[in-house]
Amino acid sequence: MPDQATQAPQAPQSRHSPVALVAGASGIVGTGIAQRLVADGWRVLCASRSGGGDVAGTQGIAVDLSDPQACKAALAPHEGITHVFHAAYRQAESRAAEVAPNLELLRNVVEAASARAAGLKKVVLVTGAKFYGIQWGATRTPCRESDARQLPPNFYYDQEDWLRQAQRGQPWAWVNLIPPFVSGFAVGNPMNLVLGVGIYAAVCKEMGLPLRFPGSAGAYEAIHQIADAQQIGAAASWAATSPAADNQAFNVANGDAARWSNTWPVLAEGLGMAAGEPKTMPLADVMPDQQALWNRIAQRHGLRELDIARVVDWRWVDYMLRMSHDVLLETGKIRRAGFHDCIETDRIFMQRLNELRQHKVIPS
Repeated sequence: MPDQATQAPQAPQSRHSPVALVAGASGIVGTGIAQRLVADGWRVLCASRSGGGDVAGTQGIAVDLSDPQACKAALAPHEGITHVFHAAYRQAESRAAEVAPNLELLRNVVEAASARAAGLKKVVLVTGAKFYGIQWGATRTPCRESDARQLPPNFYYDQEDWLRQAQRGQPWAWVNLIPPFVSGFAVGNPMNLVLGVGIYAAVCKEMGLPLRFPGSAGAYEAIHQIADAQQIGAAASWAATSPAADNQAFNVANGDAARWSNTWPVLAEGLGMAAGEPKTMPLADVMPDQQALWNRIAQRHGLRELDIARVVDWRWVDYMLRMSHDVLLETGKIRRAGFHDCIETDRIFMQRLNELRQHKVIPS
């Protein structure tokens, strides 16, 4: 697969093409999966509350995935689904409160699809590195799929356990893909690190300030990994069709380890800014107050109108940029099973920022 963030050319579909249902298709991960499947010649159905994303070559299904009856009704006309890709997520006020609604999303989608699709072959679930307890603090690295679980609550555990149980005696298999931090193109998904960095950088540049890393000193030097939506999409397409992936979990990442201390100067140079010394600051407090300044930037550059207090979850960005322990996933298992795609993190992150520029989200 090309090492770039642009969408690959679409492969021609035939009546024998596999049919994918992508749940949560309007999010960063769901969009990446849908783009890759279309490029690989799949027929792709995108299910979300909004009716799917804006991926060319897909068919949108507007459905409330938390409503089991609505799921069954929405999927009733689609008996030819061969694969389900689940990337839907519902945020809640606590880790414990996340469990029930996110398990419900998965259960509703899989039960509705399997009830109507006699030819269902595989369910590909995308979870994340919180599977290894990185949200609680430092954990043993590299994280391996065979590691013991952490103390719950953790809805990723409930989702995988439910899939294991639901698959017993069924003709379909399951796969759990576990990425670390995720990058990709999206506007309207508040948990978006690329957009947060882009808006923060534009505000600093407008004020004549250098681009200072706003997270913690520990996070600036810690080793971490990113999985771009392009890489997750490639892994999902592979997992869906490879028997070697059946009924297993696999870590997936871009292919390199990174430090913000190396990446941040690259981003500053790409954005035409000087990289200043890191300075921890609460973006959740300072960024919403920059709306008037942002409006002036947007007007001068002809950008989209954005409410920067809402389009990015700045508390989440603070959390991501203050994670001072290493986050490193072992990816040997997925390579030994047959998936070998690899992309460069610094390059893809900069390409994602350039996509935001091209789409008039942040200034050039």
